[in-house]
Amino acid sequence: MRLLIISWTYPDEKRPHAMAFVHNRCKIYQRYGHKVLVFVPSEKERAYTYDGINVIKKPFAQLQIVAKNFDPDIVVIHAPSGWWLKYFPKSKSLKAWVKYLENLEYPIVTWLHGSETLIRAFHNFFPPFGIKNIANKIVSIPIDVIKCMLLRHLLSMSKAVVYVANWTKEMSQRYTRLKHPFTFVIPNPIDTELFKPQRIDPSNINKALAIRSMEWRYGLDIAIKAFAKLRSASLTILGRGSMRDFLYKLAKKCKAPVKFVTRYVKREDLPKFIASHGIFIAPSRQESQGVAMCEAMAVGLPVIATRVCGIPEFVRDSYNGILVPPDNPKAIRRAVLRLMADQSFYYELSKNAVEFVKRNLSQEVIYKKEYRVFKLACSN
Repeated sequence: MRLLIISWTYPDEKRPHAMAFVHNRCKIYQRYGHKVLVFVPSEKERAYTYDGINVIKKPFAQLQIVAKNFDPDIVVIHAPSGWWLKYFPKSKSLKAWVKYLENLEYPIVTWLHGSETLIRAFHNFFPPFGIKNIANKIVSIPIDVIKCMLLRHLLSMSKAVVYVANWTKEMSQRYTRLKHPFTFVIPNPIDTELFKPQRIDPSNINKALAIRSMEWRYGLDIAIKAFAKLRSASLTILGRGSMRDFLYKLAKKCKAPVKFVTRYVKREDLPKFIASHGIFIAPSRQESQGVAMCEAMAVGLPVIATRVCGIPEFVRDSYNGILVPPDNPKAIRRAVLRLMADQSFYYELSKNAVEFVKRNLSQEVIYKKEYRVFKLACSN
């Protein structure tokens, strides 16, 4: 099967983490014998190969030419979001990028991962302080309303729609006012060959880890507050983002034992890095799945996560992790201390976390589900 993947960005040597969940899928498709080409809408034209995947960057207006030359069986669109805003100044049309897709003569399958379906002002994307943040929040509302209107049009053109979580599906249907007849919920796959289960050393149980962008919606400030003046445990935060300085100052103010890692950790080194810790903290205010969280579970780390959005679909309380209320540092702190005090409970969660990922999120399991969607789209 020939698959033309459309993504608003894609990894390269300078940005290896960009849309990594799309790249991981492309690698899976290629491994199973499919021909894959990635198209990235861009005014700066470039053709390159990244990790064995061919990528073309061209203006959206050239999509039809690229598609005709490649002649795909299916066009797969991932996370369509701000394209209309990007192309509006040039085209003077809100629907410019949708029209480019309308001209395609191939079946379309659209993947929605989370934020592209939301009115961000209602989902904790903006910090509740600062004039700039408040202004951005207000301005985002009409932008996101238009985004959802265009998304509705795109979904109506699609042969099938795939969501990474039931919560994502519910939000999309709420904001687009569209229930597609061929809707599927398929999470992002986890490479269980790379992220293999490891026996966590008891001496590492008190070392907590959070891997997330330093943005308000991911709640890293809550995790820092949970570790305030805590001498028996520590927290490592791996990531970058716009709230870096705020989080640095907060950790200092709270006298929290927090280590910030902003350097790039190669994907092949991540399992070892994760296994040098004992607990994964996912304090998000908004989250569809949390791929890094699921990768940590595959290694064997129990998760302490907030009971919000799509997280409870992956973390089951007292089975493979502990769910806590959102914006509640004390609840996270109690959960950390509980895991440290009860190693029997800890290792039971660890074992179940590994089994859950292998049974529900492995690449083989997810690929079979996605391939069935592709076959349906071709035959529909």
